[in-house]
Amino acid sequence: MVSYNTRELTLAAIASVFDSIVEPGFGVEVIVVDNASHDGSADAVAARFPGITLIRSADNIGFGRGNNLGAKHATGDALFLLNTDTIVRAGAIETLYRTLFADPALGIVGPFLENADGSYQCSMTSFPSVWRTFCHYFWLDRLLPRSAFFADGNMAQADPLAPQDVDIINGAALMIRRDLYEAINGFDPDFFMYFEEPDLCRRVNLRGFRARYTPSARVIHLISQSSRSRMWWTHKTLRGSRMVYARKHMSAAERVALWGIVHVGTAIRIIIYPLIGLVKPRFGIMGLDMLKSYFPAGSGLTSRKNANA
Repeated sequence: MVSYNTRELTLAAIASVFDSIVEPGFGVEVIVVDNASHDGSADAVAARFPGITLIRSADNIGFGRGNNLGAKHATGDALFLLNTDTIVRAGAIETLYRTLFADPALGIVGPFLENADGSYQCSMTSFPSVWRTFCHYFWLDRLLPRSAFFADGNMAQADPLAPQDVDIINGAALMIRRDLYEAINGFDPDFFMYFEEPDLCRRVNLRGFRARYTPSARVIHLISQSSRSRMWWTHKTLRGSRMVYARKHMSAAERVALWGIVHVGTAIRIIIYPLIGLVKPRFGIMGLDMLKSYFPAGSGLTSRKNANA
């Protein structure tokens, strides 16, 4: 678990891990990497849970590097990579573990992610492609939400109640064989945040292992709590990480096309969202955050508050 300024959420997530265990004798070790939080997260974790492994990073090293650091201290045969803005439901960890080791061809498993109201949250996706990115940036996935052809990769046409093999498991709650994680050197440190799990799942797939979505395991995910207050940073980091993924897994022609789609699609939003914002203010805020993402540290522009894209 990698924590950054999410003190109360982190404490709740840790407690939910211990509370979720229902099988007698099933052991878990909790490892928290605190990425130089300034809200007292590390001290609060140490005080509330003195028996866990707490690693205090001197700097914010990002999600992937934080997980890699934590994995070095793990001793179990599986790693459950869990966001701090999650609540683990009863029996979820045991279910994922038994699913993972019931089939030697499985490398990764993941749960049904719930929104706070209990509804389904995107838990499985397809590998990124130029076409899927185009469908997302030019709203084709919104116009035809049940079409597999025009899908942006979020598999809206899939049955969320059916166990199935998928390309990518959402990194908010992902279990992987520890020896496999070590064999592929964990998360690529070139990704500071975002697109780490598509890259991880791609490399697991290239090793001949499959990823399995397991909806009988449930985890509540509150979504992006550590970056909610800096949406301009989220847009900027997403763009950069998307291109890192493209550099690793796409051809030169695909990378050029992807670059154009992303920047043209963003420019269109920067132009039209303020107009929509005259009626729906949150769109104006989103457009301003996207514009800010092209400036160093989001400088020179301000918004009243932040909103999700």
